[in-house]
Amino acid sequence: MRGFAWIAALGEEVVYEADLPACCARTARSHEDSFECPGCGAMWRKPLPVEPEHDAFMRGDEEQRGAA
Repeated sequence: MRGFAWIAALGEEVVYEADLPACCARTARSHEDSFECPGCGAMWRKPLPVEPEHDAFMRGDEEQRGAA
């Protein structure tokens, strides 16, 4: 397991916690959503959760079946 994913606030780089620079990785362990690394000044945040879209498709399928 590579840990949680983090997104750079500038540049939108996405890396796993295990791939963060050492100074950032130490700080990431004690933060949940976002942080600014005291060592290098980089700002990181966790990606927003993605909602599954299959419900929207299911409703469309149900409507099509009801119309037939």
